[in-house]
Amino acid sequence: MKQKWISLLCALALAVSLAGCGASANSSAATYDMAGGASAPQAPSAEPAEVEEVGYGSSASASGASGVSVPSDGRKIILNASLTIEALDFDATCTALLQALKDAGGYVASTDLYAPSHEGARRSAIYELRVPAARYESFLQSAGDAGNLVNKQESTEDVTRAYVDVEARLKSLRLQEERLYAMMEQAGELETLLAIQNQLTEVQYQIESYTSQRNTYDDLISYSTVTVSVEEVRVFTEAPVTFVDRVGEAFRSSWRGFGEGVQDFAIGFIYFLPTLLVLCVLAAVIVPVVRVLSKRSRAKLAERRQSAPAKPSGARRPADYSADYPGPQAAAPDAEEPKKPKY
Repeated sequence: MKQKWISLLCALALAVSLAGCGASANSSAATYDMAGGASAPQAPSAEPAEVEEVGYGSSASASGASGVSVPSDGRKIILNASLTIEALDFDATCTALLQALKDAGGYVASTDLYAPSHEGARRSAIYELRVPAARYESFLQSAGDAGNLVNKQESTEDVTRAYVDVEARLKSLRLQEERLYAMMEQAGELETLLAIQNQLTEVQYQIESYTSQRNTYDDLISYSTVTVSVEEVRVFTEAPVTFVDRVGEAFRSSWRGFGEGVQDFAIGFIYFLPTLLVLCVLAAVIVPVVRVLSKRSRAKLAERRQSAPAKPSGARRPADYSADYPGPQAAAPDAEEPKKPKY
């Protein structure tokens, strides 16, 4: 019985070592295939997400197709884009943007709307949109046509190497899981069964972790992320061509900013006007009272000075007496000392 238990433990250690070697070999082979130009393992396609409708509209005008080139050799590419759109009619622009998203089969991941209530304020919104990679370029074109496209940034991320590595590790872990199940059927001792069960739990945990990582890659590859910023304006920004045009645009922008600053100052002054009126009324009441009290205080002080007894004009000061009766220090140096009587 002891020999059988020892043999089962040796078989378990051998299976674990073989599975590790298989994972390393599969990973190296997959990396070699990718570098050599062989087709990488295809990831399962992500399920299409539901389109989320938002009650705000958007409009923008822009142009140009996608500025990135995606290889057609089966590589795993993540597409990202960022658009800044100006809108004269904010609601219509947002509506057109979301309609373009719905036509592309995408959905809204998040929305950040800024809509101040005071008159003359400009609204803005930031949308994070998920668009199917197959409709990525057509959606960018439709979104640009909704308003005035002033900025567009695109980026790509090649995750082929990481994706192939995850696929290879999953293949190796599943093979290891099958071997552990087979060893559990042959295990007779409870201690051996518990050891195999612990190893199987660890393998299953790694399978779930790598599966989740692969699903994340699938989602990012299948659905591109497009961040759209919609800003309400009174006049579309025109791209300056010459130095004079740029100076003129800067002057117009500065003048518009000055006008808005004057309006803000007027609104702030009106906002604080009741407080200023109350302070003026208090000052009009307190200042006269302070003046009256000050006059009374000065009058009382003058009366006290007049009622004080006057000193006689012939009075002599202590200094005068000291002059008539000088002390020993003031005696003449040649004066003779009085003679002491003789007894």
